[in-house]
Amino acid sequence: MHSSPALFAWLVATFLVGGIPFGFVVVKILLGKDVRSVGSGNIGATNASRCFPGRSRWVAFAGIYVLDFLKGFLPVFWLVPRVANALDIHWAAPLFALVAVLGHCFSPYLGFKGGKGVATAGGAFFALEPMAVLVAIGVFFVVALSTRVVALGSIALGFALALTVVLRQPATAFGPRVYTTTLAILLAFFLVWTHRSNLRKLLEAKRNRDEAVS
Repeated sequence: MHSSPALFAWLVATFLVGGIPFGFVVVKILLGKDVRSVGSGNIGATNASRCFPGRSRWVAFAGIYVLDFLKGFLPVFWLVPRVANALDIHWAAPLFALVAVLGHCFSPYLGFKGGKGVATAGGAFFALEPMAVLVAIGVFFVVALSTRVVALGSIALGFALALTVVLRQPATAFGPRVYTTTLAILLAFFLVWTHRSNLRKLLEAKRNRDEAVS
């Protein structure tokens, strides 16, 4: 592993790159709007794409999602092997993944406010556990399409990812891969926290429906 100052510098760089608010930047440059004043106010691909008309909405969503995905994928896939040796990579890769996600969710360019972390976390874990991510994406679509609530799909994705990471190789999940397992479990609950406003709205809507029926 590089020296501690060098490692810290790379972690700071990862946080700063992770903090680039691509949804905010794309909407601002192309439309001159502040995405934080649109829809839910979130800077992620889902809300940012709402600013675009017609079919261009899907193009915008895909572009922003890929950019946010790469913020998590590249540090783990490309950077970590260059700054960590074989013995350190088991904990270095999850650490860089965590820092990238935190950068996205607490962007230093937007007063330490940011997105909900789904795309960036997906990118980071695609470098760590690609099969687990594919399973989690499948769960996301099942839940999101059946409930028509993207937030519930995103939360289900987090728990499906954590469960798959453990079940894929139970013998190593709490051994050599314990740092990845720990990060996956923390991420599942972190996604609940970042989607807390969505959950609050769902509960309020259900309460209003129940009151209307009664």
